[in-house]
Amino acid sequence: MTRLFLEDEIGSCGTVELDKDMSHYISSVLRMRAEETLVLVDKNGRECIGEIEVPGKDKTTVRINEIRECESEPPVKVTLYQSVSKGERMDLTIQKAVELGVGRIVPVFSERCVVRPEKKDSKRERWQKIALEAARQSGRGIVPEVAEPMLFKDALKSASAASDLILIPWEEEKGETLKQRLRSEDRDKLSEIAVFIGPEGGFSGNEASMAKTNGAISVTLGKRILRTETAGPAVLAMILYEIEL
Repeated sequence: MTRLFLEDEIGSCGTVELDKDMSHYISSVLRMRAEETLVLVDKNGRECIGEIEVPGKDKTTVRINEIRECESEPPVKVTLYQSVSKGERMDLTIQKAVELGVGRIVPVFSERCVVRPEKKDSKRERWQKIALEAARQSGRGIVPEVAEPMLFKDALKSASAASDLILIPWEEEKGETLKQRLRSEDRDKLSEIAVFIGPEGGFSGNEASMAKTNGAISVTLGKRILRTETAGPAVLAMILYEIEL
């Protein structure tokens, strides 16, 4: 079923009018017609099941027949601090992370990133569109934000201020596994998790030490080294399997 995200709240069942941009998307891109059913997700993450009454390029009227709470969001918000990768790798990471339930994505420029910061990074708008499409496809209750890219040291400060647990999977770690760390945590006190994923060449020893100084916990993901575009979604799947399923 077609799923669209609104910036406003829908208070009750009844008729709502969609703005010009969304009306154009419905009529010209999706080519939907009167009496077709769709889901409008309001700003509170509630699913509003509706039927198109009057479609149009400038204004579309939808009758809301049912409003229900969205049950697809994970019980813990995971922010993925993803080192920026080259070409389509970053696109793939964002798409799969959103499908798996990430709460927020922060692109990070770490020491060994092949891609370097630009004065004006035009990629963020495209990355946010990828997140929107993935949220529509996967039945999310929110569209996860793709934040402005940060330097590694600034990302650590951001994570330290906002997270209950900061994890940094590192190929040099030989001790604690991700599973062991998650199972040692008090789930009742765990509402936000930050995960740092390194670039193609991995995190440097200096970055790993800096992360630990800022409260991050270094964990191993096992005996194999994952590519940067694989590691983020893999960690998300592991976390949400342990906490949600």
